[in-house]
Amino acid sequence: MHDRVLVKRMIVYSIVIVFLLLVIFFIAFFQLENVEVISEGKYYSDSEIKDRVLNHVTDSFTYLFALRAETSGLDEIPFVEKLDYEVVDKNSIRIYVYERQIAGSVLVMGKYFCFDREGVVTDSTDTRPEGVVLVTGIDVGNIVIGQKIESSSDIFKGLMGLVSLLNKNNIDASEISYDFRGNITLMVDDDEVMLGEKDNYDLEINNLKSIMSTMGEGAFRFDLRYMDSENMSVTAKPIDK
Repeated sequence: MHDRVLVKRMIVYSIVIVFLLLVIFFIAFFQLENVEVISEGKYYSDSEIKDRVLNHVTDSFTYLFALRAETSGLDEIPFVEKLDYEVVDKNSIRIYVYERQIAGSVLVMGKYFCFDREGVVTDSTDTRPEGVVLVTGIDVGNIVIGQKIESSSDIFKGLMGLVSLLNKNNIDASEISYDFRGNITLMVDDDEVMLGEKDNYDLEINNLKSIMSTMGEGAFRFDLRYMDSENMSVTAKPIDK
């Protein structure tokens, strides 16, 4: 009887030892050491992506991270349309970040709602998103994430064309403001650009960078309201800060 108990104990001890050796082997050889992030980096830095993606205890190990990603998926991140990953080797992974193409944002009831080029609301946040133009002065009515903005004003239709023009010309406007008559004013860095109310703004936006580059240091108010193909003159006045 004593021999049987001894044998059983030896078997249990052996299993425990083998298990511990496997754990030690796993920790020693499959620890996640290198994480490469492939992203445009418009909304998040590489370190921010790592913090948001690798947020479970088991993510310290390459294949346990991969197992979690395959079984339960990666956590959703605002302004990111899709996340994907690739196991490079036993200690390295590569994370692919596909950011949403955000056209602009509106402030409603203390929250910033972002919309894409089709006018569909994609995300909401309590803080103003960096690198996303804020649109003010338009009535957007009821806003639902995943649905198109149903503005009671025709202004919103022209807005999408203006946003597209700004992106095409690499102009980073921080704000597009409408007054009650539909006149548009842009904020570009510290400069103010008065566009007025027109059917389109191709001429103004296509020439805006060259117009602004003619001025020296400081903030200016550019008046392009009366600019057309026959009248290319622009008024620029310093803004007192």
